[in-house]
Amino acid sequence: MNKGERRRQRRRYRVRYDRIVIMALILTIVIVLMTSCVLAVTGKGEKPEKPQPKPKTSSSEPTTEPENEQTSKDSGKEDTTKATTEGEAKPLDDGFTAETHTHDEIFMGNLILVNADHEYKFIEGDVELYSVVQNRNDYYSNGDYVTKLDSMALTKLNEMMEAFAKSQSLETTNIFVQDGYRTYQEQVDRHNSGKSGTFEAGHCDYHTGRTFDMFRMNDDGTTPYFKAEGDVEWFADNACKYGFIVRYPEGKDEVTGEKARTYTYRYVGAPHATYMHDNGLCLEEYIAEVKEHTKDDPLTVAVDGEVSLIYYVPASEEGDTDVTVPKDKAYTVSGNNCDGFIVTVKK
Repeated sequence: MNKGERRRQRRRYRVRYDRIVIMALILTIVIVLMTSCVLAVTGKGEKPEKPQPKPKTSSSEPTTEPENEQTSKDSGKEDTTKATTEGEAKPLDDGFTAETHTHDEIFMGNLILVNADHEYKFIEGDVELYSVVQNRNDYYSNGDYVTKLDSMALTKLNEMMEAFAKSQSLETTNIFVQDGYRTYQEQVDRHNSGKSGTFEAGHCDYHTGRTFDMFRMNDDGTTPYFKAEGDVEWFADNACKYGFIVRYPEGKDEVTGEKARTYTYRYVGAPHATYMHDNGLCLEEYIAEVKEHTKDDPLTVAVDGEVSLIYYVPASEEGDTDVTVPKDKAYTVSGNNCDGFIVTVKK
């Protein structure tokens, strides 16, 4: 083989080698393209999305619940926080939350209005009744052995009587309490017998378990009706600090629909009683005034340096109502027995 033939054979070998390299590159590109297409179709190879955080819920810390008649030992204090359960509260963005209340709760609480136009509904759980004679302190007497009051009203009555006695340096007083809670049938019987002629069954404030009468037991055996004057004038300015009002005050006959009864007291809670006392309002007038105030424009009441904010939330015509309450402050919610709820917030 001469030199020219050997050079031609080397050129042919190089040409075949170059073609193999080129084919390998083309095959590699095809494989890459096919792999990319498969991944695009199946979604594999994409970065997983980060899990989104679940929305946070908020509810007030459960404490004593005065609307369900838990007792309180703090003299003159409006009582506690409305407890909520998981799922009831719906967070809002401005420091408040929406708390769900049932339609029946309109007719429950310390601020329910009962009169000729607003009937008491006897909703189960509204009151927790206790015998006065078995739970009273030594600073007053009980006129009978059947009188019962709601636990919160009775607790505050004991505190008020003790404070009065100590203010007068007395070990006891001549005051006795009578006529507390009445059932529907008891009021039917009293009304028919003439013992309670003005209060028809269902429209009697005594049904609430928060109302009672006070009398004086004099040395001569007489038992005059109670009036906050003379040696018991203390009650005129101090009963409100313990949450009590005169249910049928003088000069309010046309509003309450009843003649003045200076001896009939009703528990409503310290901030509310104080506002009524300071502004000369009866319960009917107060319920109407509170309806003018929202959470953005609440009533502001101070009792012994403790400030409360009070506002109204209208109830839904049917079904549950979302009541706006604070997320992290103590509060109470009471129905008004008319058309909505009254919220009291400790500032």
